[in-house]
Amino acid sequence: MTRRGRDALLDVLDSEGVTHLFGNPGTTELPLIDALAGRPDLHYVLALQEATVVGMADGYAQATGRPAFVNLHTAAGLGNAIGNLTNAKANGTPLVVTAGQQDRRHLVADPLLSGDLVGMARPVVKWAHEVRHPGELGTILRRAFADAATPPTGPVFVSIPSDVLDEESDAPVPTPSVIDRRTVPVPAALDELAALLADTAPGKLALVAGDEVAMSGAVDALVAVAEALGAPIHASPLHGSLVAPPTHPLFAGPLPPSAQPMAAILGAYDRVFLVGAQPFLVYPYTPGPPLPHHVELLHLSPDSTHVGRTFPVRLGLTGDPRASLEALLPRLPRRGVPEDLRAKRKAELANLEETALARYDALPMHPMAAVHALLRALRPETPVVDEAITAGSYVRGFHHATKPGRYFFGRAGGLGWGMPAALGVSLAYGREPVLCAVGDGSAMYSPQALWTAAAEHLPVVFAVLDNRQYLILKRGLRDRHDAADQTGRSVGMDLDRPPVDFVSLAAGMGVPALRVEKAGDVGDAVRAAVDAGGPHLLELPVSASL
Repeated sequence: MTRRGRDALLDVLDSEGVTHLFGNPGTTELPLIDALAGRPDLHYVLALQEATVVGMADGYAQATGRPAFVNLHTAAGLGNAIGNLTNAKANGTPLVVTAGQQDRRHLVADPLLSGDLVGMARPVVKWAHEVRHPGELGTILRRAFADAATPPTGPVFVSIPSDVLDEESDAPVPTPSVIDRRTVPVPAALDELAALLADTAPGKLALVAGDEVAMSGAVDALVAVAEALGAPIHASPLHGSLVAPPTHPLFAGPLPPSAQPMAAILGAYDRVFLVGAQPFLVYPYTPGPPLPHHVELLHLSPDSTHVGRTFPVRLGLTGDPRASLEALLPRLPRRGVPEDLRAKRKAELANLEETALARYDALPMHPMAAVHALLRALRPETPVVDEAITAGSYVRGFHHATKPGRYFFGRAGGLGWGMPAALGVSLAYGREPVLCAVGDGSAMYSPQALWTAAAEHLPVVFAVLDNRQYLILKRGLRDRHDAADQTGRSVGMDLDRPPVDFVSLAAGMGVPALRVEKAGDVGDAVRAAVDAGGPHLLELPVSASL
């Protein structure tokens, strides 16, 4: 049976359970767009710029746990998408990214918008391939879905010449393989690990959790191990997902992404049990080791390449975090939660609430009060996408979700991910309301997401924390104690001449918007936005205070 390449592509999407295609089309994608005219069951989610396309797909794939399908346009479209592809690679997000290449019959003439798409994509994906003839299209796409979902998960890239989609072939499309990807290897040295953990003096042991804990479904197992050992849990710096319930008495919050403050925290322990791949993140560079030399490191990671790579280990193990922690638990003593840690965590949470409420009267709004008002107006389990940058610590501190898949943060740090990712999360959760907390600088990297939010009528509340400057960079300049600090002049850091009018910007994209200047009014504005349904933008002028 012969079929056109576009039909083979749709056959693969059908059998892989794809319901949403994220894209921005061009001439090389017209054969696919034409085929979709007869397929109302496949929903094409249109974005106006490719960075938004990839960001949406990233949020969707993270929320569903399955590969999302992306369709870009030639070299220019892939170039626009590269920034958010770096985020997807760092996030370990499973994406099947395709881009239309020019017709093979005139590639020799270097036509408009052609280029080395595979070479462009290779640094930011697991692998990249250009389809050479229609007979291999089905096999390559099937391989792409399989490899994107195989740990370590991540984006893969397929370049498809436009004529391949129109050309006929009698090559069969491979049927889907049934693959059990539940990797559950348990390290052989669990008895030795258990002995080292149990032999550590009370109060001298800490757990540090990376995002791999959430990715492997090991949150409950990690908490059970911590409770058995009576040891606090520190999250890795700038963690991208929930690794422990924020209100749990053993949760000690995230480690700071600075070497000396991190070392000061970890230096209080004799041993640290690290679960994850690379959790001692320091950014930007600060001198000194984040893990003091006297602290012994016990490291469990699903990826063996990270064990002992930067920090020497007393014992390193490779295994699936959930399976390994569940097998470790029966080998441990039952110390329970120390009362002093329970009281300490309760006091910390109460102090955070009191401090935020005490700042409600400040004008312009203190960012702590603004974020507190945002989150307290929503259900605790409301999904939150965080690209608030300087106010991000407040977002993590005040979001009290109890289960994974409710907090999302871009671990790579590339701006322009948050707003489109929030759209993907809402789509993945059946158009559930989502809060996107985003800084004003970040919001200007992908404001096109507002148009897609309106077109899809997605109930996303975009809360733009607007301090009219690149505050994180100003702080970096100050800490250098050089020319900018001495003169008080920072070049290229201010966004107030002219200021961005986010209310008008949103209205121009079809999104209702409101400027809220008092923290006491934020809660009512958020609740009204959620009750109205559809997207809303709240512009929140905040001070440069922390």
